[in-house]
Amino acid sequence: MNPVQLALRVLRGDSRSRLSAIFTAVGVAVGVTLVLWLATVPDALQSRADRATWRQPFYSTEASFEEAKTNAAVLASQTRDNVGQQQIQRFDVAALKPDPPVAAGIPKVPGPDEVLLSPALAKLAAEKPAAQLADRFKGKVIGTIGPQALLYPDELVAIVGHDAKEMPTGTPRPGLTPSGQPGSINSLLVVLSQIGIVVLIAPCLVLVASAARLTAARRERRLAALRLAGATPQQVISMTAAETAIAAIGGAVLGVALSFPLRELVALIPWDGGDWYPSDWTPSGPLSAGVLILGPLLVVGAAVLGLRRAVSRPLGAAQQQTKRQPNVARLLWLVGAALVFVVALGAAKVGGEDTAMYVVLFGIAAVAVSLVFAGPLVTSLLGKVFTANWRSPATLLAGRRLRDDPKAAFRASAGVVLAVFAGSMALAMFPSVEDQIGYSSGKWRDGVFVAEGAGHSTEQISDLKADLAARGAGDASVVEIGGGGFDVAGSDRGFSAMVINCADVAKVLGGRIEGCRPGPAVYVPQGTAVDASTLKFTPYGNRAMRDTKPMSLPKGTEIREYEPVGYHGFVVDPAVFGFGPEAMDTVAVVTTPANADVVHTAVVRNLPGVSVYSNERYDGRADTLTGDLRRATLLGLSIATVLGGVSAGVAAAGSVVDRRRTFGALIAAGTPVKVLTKALRREAMLPALVATVGAGVAGVLVGAGLLTLIKGSLQLNLWIITPVVLGLVVALMAAAACGPVLRRVSARDYSDE
Repeated sequence: MNPVQLALRVLRGDSRSRLSAIFTAVGVAVGVTLVLWLATVPDALQSRADRATWRQPFYSTEASFEEAKTNAAVLASQTRDNVGQQQIQRFDVAALKPDPPVAAGIPKVPGPDEVLLSPALAKLAAEKPAAQLADRFKGKVIGTIGPQALLYPDELVAIVGHDAKEMPTGTPRPGLTPSGQPGSINSLLVVLSQIGIVVLIAPCLVLVASAARLTAARRERRLAALRLAGATPQQVISMTAAETAIAAIGGAVLGVALSFPLRELVALIPWDGGDWYPSDWTPSGPLSAGVLILGPLLVVGAAVLGLRRAVSRPLGAAQQQTKRQPNVARLLWLVGAALVFVVALGAAKVGGEDTAMYVVLFGIAAVAVSLVFAGPLVTSLLGKVFTANWRSPATLLAGRRLRDDPKAAFRASAGVVLAVFAGSMALAMFPSVEDQIGYSSGKWRDGVFVAEGAGHSTEQISDLKADLAARGAGDASVVEIGGGGFDVAGSDRGFSAMVINCADVAKVLGGRIEGCRPGPAVYVPQGTAVDASTLKFTPYGNRAMRDTKPMSLPKGTEIREYEPVGYHGFVVDPAVFGFGPEAMDTVAVVTTPANADVVHTAVVRNLPGVSVYSNERYDGRADTLTGDLRRATLLGLSIATVLGGVSAGVAAAGSVVDRRRTFGALIAAGTPVKVLTKALRREAMLPALVATVGAGVAGVLVGAGLLTLIKGSLQLNLWIITPVVLGLVVALMAAAACGPVLRRVSARDYSDE
């Protein structure tokens, strides 16, 4: 009989071995599914980004740009707009030749007064009043943009056609075609997925190991008996490998199969403003094949390594002699892992981006492994304390168990420890990472729409004001603003500057200038000491001003102070240099909550090709990024917690199954089941208490180290202890799972075993 046939016979005849195989298969399936999901993240991002390569042209050299300019078939300008919290990608285009080439998903380059909208934007424009959204896209909607040209299904994209004369600042392009270069992907999600693979796969491995250990003692005695009966080590190893491989291969195949229907659920997870196309999450063939091969190999390898005692000392295995105690040298693993992580951080700060990330991931993995490796030693020390200071039979029984087999006793806590480590690391980093997400600085007042760098004409401003009046928003103030900078002669000091009437500052800027007085003046932030005779002003206005040389302040120009809020530059009255509309490159329009959408539409409609800024839009974008970060953190912590809890429950139940004969003997001797239940809870809870606290501290320290890579700082708060508390709750629930299994044990199990 070959090993496979023998393994199948064991699985058919032994219900406990069959249960262990089922749990192993489920654990492998979960692990494979998670690996495929996380490993597919970069490909999903790349697929998303590649569909948008038509939006930005790529010029490798100045010569290639000049060639594209000479052979241009279209002028294009990309801007960002928004409606509520949703971002709109707008493309103003003008065809220079008949039928310019377009990317897949784009029907054609729209002509003057023609518009293409994405399906989601077309639906939204139909639902809202025209003055709030549809009128921003001047012209007739002639079609929709297909999914091949969209980042995600609900993306809001508009391609608005113009006459070439209306787009003097448009970028010359050979067409709305892909650039030929890979799309730029969001590196944050790639980093999160890589860290996720490290911190989530470890609990998966613990789950698989816990499932495989459900009948470990029974299997070890069976294999030891076969060895004593004359079976060779090779035969014993082959039988175990076959028994484990059946479950592992079945689980791996199930995991790969589940990854395809689960794409539909994964595609619903929002990121960067929208969800995904399910096809983005299709794992590649090599990736699926690699997981199908490596997953079972790892599981079988771990099972074979666990046969050392049955192969080399079968008599001791058959009699279940006390196992060797963990060596104090295990603590050196923690020290070594800490050194590896510190070295990895140092290498990351001086190395290339990709290499640095892999080095850091290796350091994180080393710390996680060292925590699991040092756990049995801590468990053994706790057992020694309990047996020396016991006050009740339950405490003595728990202490003897922890002391006799610390590896098995710690196994129930291993998954929880890794979940606590991952959670503490994430929550230690989160506040600082969140602080680095940009929110509005207060430079502009709330409710102000700002078209910066507009390059607008006097006619466009007149049209804007007339359009506002026609839409019932004639009271909205339109403020023209110029840009520039001051240099201090004889030094390297410089100051940004804004050309604007003093009376208009209070309308649009965050700063306050109280008591504007007649006469030209330059306003500087309070406490700024400058000598007017040393200041040189360079305007950054419209094209007519770009060649203007630095100008000194006219004699007699007053320097006045103002209270800065958000904006800390200089404010120059236009009368100082006698500037007119030619010096103005920014338009700010003041709105009210009642007319904000109407004003927004008028600005976008009359200043095509200009990105419109507002505090609300900027903060909305920051809220989206913050929400993505929180969602990713919560999802990772939830998965780690569930995996840790399940593995803890399986390991705790497995410890009862492994010791059925011991518990049967204790019950036969008169030990109350209540005492045994208390002992099981204490042996599960107390190691988890110490281990989770240690894992929480390690997670915070590792998180603090990772923050140095992004120039962040550790911000301690009560949320950091959440993973520890959650880990203890999970450990308590796992310990409670022992009760039902223990109640099925009776004195007969001693004789049956």
